Amino acid sequence: MLTRLTERARRLAFSCCVVATFALATFAPRLARAAGEDAAVREAVQQIMTEDYPGSLGPAKKKLEAELARCARKTCSAAVKSEVHVALGMVASQLGQAEEAKGAFKTAIALDPSAKLPSSGVTPTMRAQFDDVAKPTGGGEGAGGGAAEEETPAGGLPAAIKLIKEALAADQEGRLEECIEKDKGALKIEEMPRTRLHLASCESRAGKLVDALKNAQKALEVGIQKKDAGVMKVARTRVKELLDRIPHVTFVPPPSVPDLQVRFDDRPVPTDALTKKFSVDPGKHTVVAEGTVNGFPADFREEYDVKEKETVVVRITLRAAANDFITPGQIKCMLAAKSQEEVEKCLPQNRKSLVIRVAGDMSGYTDSNSVGVYTPAMNAAIVSPTSGWNVGGNFLVDAVSAASPDIVASASPPFREYRYGGGITGGYKPGLYGAQATASMSSSPDYVSYTGGVRLTADLNEKLITPSLGYTFSTDRIGRGPNNWQSDFNPLKGRLTTHEVEAGITFVLSPTSVLLIGGTMSFERGDQSQPYRYVAMFDPDLVAPFVPRGATVGLVNEARLPVKPLEQLPTERDRFAVGARFNKRLGNATLRIEQRFYYDTWSLKGTSTDSRYMVDLSRRLRVWPHLRVHAQSGTNFYQLAYSAALSPQAGVIIPTYRTGDRELSPLITATAGGGLRLGLGNPEGEVRYGITFVGDLMYTRYLKALYVSARTAVYGSFGFDVEF
Repeated sequence: MLTRLTERARRLAFSCCVVATFALATFAPRLARAAGEDAAVREAVQQIMTEDYPGSLGPAKKKLEAELARCARKTCSAAVKSEVHVALGMVASQLGQAEEAKGAFKTAIALDPSAKLPSSGVTPTMRAQFDDVAKPTGGGEGAGGGAAEEETPAGGLPAAIKLIKEALAADQEGRLEECIEKDKGALKIEEMPRTRLHLASCESRAGKLVDALKNAQKALEVGIQKKDAGVMKVARTRVKELLDRIPHVTFVPPPSVPDLQVRFDDRPVPTDALTKKFSVDPGKHTVVAEGTVNGFPADFREEYDVKEKETVVVRITLRAAANDFITPGQIKCMLAAKSQEEVEKCLPQNRKSLVIRVAGDMSGYTDSNSVGVYTPAMNAAIVSPTSGWNVGGNFLVDAVSAASPDIVASASPPFREYRYGGGITGGYKPGLYGAQATASMSSSPDYVSYTGGVRLTADLNEKLITPSLGYTFSTDRIGRGPNNWQSDFNPLKGRLTTHEVEAGITFVLSPTSVLLIGGTMSFERGDQSQPYRYVAMFDPDLVAPFVPRGATVGLVNEARLPVKPLEQLPTERDRFAVGARFNKRLGNATLRIEQRFYYDTWSLKGTSTDSRYMVDLSRRLRVWPHLRVHAQSGTNFYQLAYSAALSPQAGVIIPTYRTGDRELSPLITATAGGGLRLGLGNPEGEVRYGITFVGDLMYTRYLKALYVSARTAVYGSFGFDVEF
């Protein structure tokens, strides 16, 4: 008997050893790999929450979802999956996705009951959301209902299979919400593309098309990763079907409402994305918007029944709520209004009936060519915002002094002169259409210019599109007087007339983006040659081909011919330009970018790029850097060194067109600078005033000019303005 017992014990011990050895050989590598995966995922999550959170929430969310998918493939532990869901919940909370955040926290707690928020990076809202789902439910089923949601990976694959069977049964009996719940529970345990496809099917039939599309796309992604041809085929078909069925919604915001806030089914819609198309589920949806119109708080609330495949355009029309300042008649008027402009006409006009603006500035320019310009200027305007009219005027004086190489080369003394200029303007725009007229005059000792113009504008599509068309005519009298500048002009040059047509269109792309596109055509007739500019002539064979760029005055005087003809330009010039300006509000700053392309019949081509980034450091202080780059080719008659031929029969033969104006040569100019605007007093006061400083440094490289190969210039201005 004892012998038999001893033998049985030996056999049992041997069996245990075999089982233990098999288990160790089978599961030890898996456990080691799982431990390694846990460490890798933990390290990745920590890196994401350190480097991306909270500054780059979108990338952080994508990376965390990738780690969750990695866990599904590599079988991470429940605790690690719980940590990933906690991080996803924190990101969703920061994005304002409250329900998604709670769902992530709830999943984390289901995976690991000891899950908790980290010690840093947690907001009060986030803490409240976590505590809300972490409350004990008193036993039994949780508040979300159903045993499937309480299943954890501790149940393993059998628990997932059980939930899948329950989901299939619920689907067959038409209980789609239960089907969705059970499939989600199974997917929390293990990622299975066929289960996700079944979930998408139940969601699709329940009207949750957006969620169905996400799950179908996820199933396709996993199917591609696992190279499952069957899943890929079904998933692609499902995705295409859902894309065809999903409806969309877009918004048309009211113009001139900078504090507009829009919510769609209690979810905030980013202001700069209102004009985009959003995918939504079919069914009833509520749009709520708030803002300020004419100084009064106003709102908008509408319910929309969205059908499959439909695109709903929500035109937001803000209406002020009833208060002591709005009468029942005005409320009735607002209810009958069909556009934002009609609503504004119903409201009390909380604006001044008359606004007066006065401004003055002193600007100065100096460069390395000994040219200096100092310009005091004044302007004033009276505007009636309620009636739509405005009048204004301006006056300036240019004090110019020069001792440039051009003057030295012509053996002329340095000069000082004054130019006086002024103008008036007036306009009327009582509604959607308006006109603005201008007239100006400027005078210097040898030049008088008269200019007049008119500009028409219209506001279309609820002021989202504003086209304009303008015409300007100017006539300039060019002369040459004696040194005392007192006598009448010598009729050496005559008159120059200019006709200019300008057209443009402004698009309000969003409440924070404006785009202006325009073009000009200018037609000049008359001689605009400078009456004091002499052009150096050189021997065509021996000298002209060898004159270097930037040749000094001394070298030019030694090599030039005795003849010194005056400048002569063509008497006709047609100019064409197109350009665009884009303004974008970015938080507390505004970005402005301009681009212009130019061409004329003198074959001069040019491009200019200008940018400013205006930052509001406070309600009173604004600063901005300024950058500009301009490049151009030369005119078709411009030459570095003009040549003249001496003929006994014909005398001196010189080029028909000639110029010493290096601004008609190929060149590149770079400008860098900035400005500052400081508001003084109360920004909301009856009287508002401020000061402005502007400064720019300009560097010009002349690629083909005499005397000067480069020029450095400085421009600055100081201004003061007041409005009351």
